[in-house]
Amino acid sequence: MSIRNLILLCIIIFTPMLSNAQTQTGEYTVTSNTNEILGEEISSSYTSVIDADEEITWEIYVPKNYDPNDPPGVMVYISPQNQIKTPSGWMTVMEESNLIWIAARKSGNKVQTSRRILFAVMSLPLIQQKYQLNVNRIYISGLSGGGRVASIVATEYAHMFKGAIYNCGVNFWNNKNLDQIELIKKNRFVFVTGTADFNLQDTKDIYAKYKKAGVEKIKLMVISRMSHENPKRNKFSQAINFLDN
Repeated sequence: MSIRNLILLCIIIFTPMLSNAQTQTGEYTVTSNTNEILGEEISSSYTSVIDADEEITWEIYVPKNYDPNDPPGVMVYISPQNQIKTPSGWMTVMEESNLIWIAARKSGNKVQTSRRILFAVMSLPLIQQKYQLNVNRIYISGLSGGGRVASIVATEYAHMFKGAIYNCGVNFWNNKNLDQIELIKKNRFVFVTGTADFNLQDTKDIYAKYKKAGVEKIKLMVISRMSHENPKRNKFSQAINFLDN
């Protein structure tokens, strides 16, 4: 994605769009396309990634106690599979943490990375059209290959995503200028792996690279007996608490 497109997309995301604000809560889905979310001019910049009228479906969970006077944050999730398999108890964590959950379908590991990145970033203007948000609590997470894509998004769009949880999969950033690295350093990151995860050493290595690069707000969670999977409810909650604090 070009710098021009990055700038245009950032303008969309941080422009208030609540003229038709909705208050739907709980679990539901939204199907839309780049034309509807980004507008025809900007969506035309992404036709090499996706047709402007191609439908994308997101699964959404909004806390039942949603209050625009206490706006929630957002947790964007990238799945390694085209179907979203939400771990048991995670929606309770969303409720307790006052976070909106959003994940795009058909965004698994076999999908082109540029599409997965675009779907994740588009999640924000989609949600911002409907709800008041706490822009200081915009987070991203993913499992395995989804965690790797989340790590690309979190560092490429460090001015938008204030924290990330990488579950059993993470990449180190490439070709970042000093200004971008300074933005990354301001944010918070949790590296989750398990003693039985085949990505255990790789996750530790990338954590060490973040640390060597001067990123201080980082946490490594190595969960006993956990394999290549998402963490259980209590560990996920601990990771979010670290992002918040």
